Amino acid sequence: MLDKDVVSEIWSGPFLEAMGQDPNDRDSPFFKDKVRDLEYLSTLRIARDQLELGLNVIFPAPWSRELASSALFSNQVLGFPQHTQLRHVWLELPIPVRRERIINRADPRDQWKPDHWDEYADALRRPTPVQDGRVPVLDASLPVADQLSALDALVQ
Repeated sequence: MLDKDVVSEIWSGPFLEAMGQDPNDRDSPFFKDKVRDLEYLSTLRIARDQLELGLNVIFPAPWSRELASSALFSNQVLGFPQHTQLRHVWLELPIPVRRERIINRADPRDQWKPDHWDEYADALRRPTPVQDGRVPVLDASLPVADQLSALDALVQ
C-alpha cells in the first residue's frame, strides 16, 4: 500500500519550508501548483517499481485530478507495465464522519480543513468516472470487515 502522504512526507514539508511556505500546507494554491503533483508522481514511480517486480499496489488517496482526467485508466499515462490490471474503488465517507476522523487524527497537515470546513466540504465532489458508474463506490464508514468483503467483491 502506497499512501502518497507517507511517500512524500519526508520531503514535501522541507520543500514547502524552503520555498517560504507553511511546511504543513496541503491546501493552498501554492501547494496545489508546486507540490501536489510531485507527491503523486513520486508515489507512481515507486508503484511502477513494485509492479515491475510482480507485486500488487494499492493507492489510498483521492487521486481526483487523475481520475477526472482519466489518467488513472491508462497504464501508459501512469507509467505502469502494459500488463498491469487497474481496479478502481471510490471510498466515500459521510461528511460528519469525515470531519470527526480529521479532527481525531490531529495531523497538522490537516488543520486547514477544520479551520475552513465549509469551503473544504463544498469542494468534495465525486469525479465524473464515479458519477457515471465507471468507478464503484464503497462506504468507508462501514466496519473494516464489511469494507474488505465489499472491496473483495468489487475487484473480482
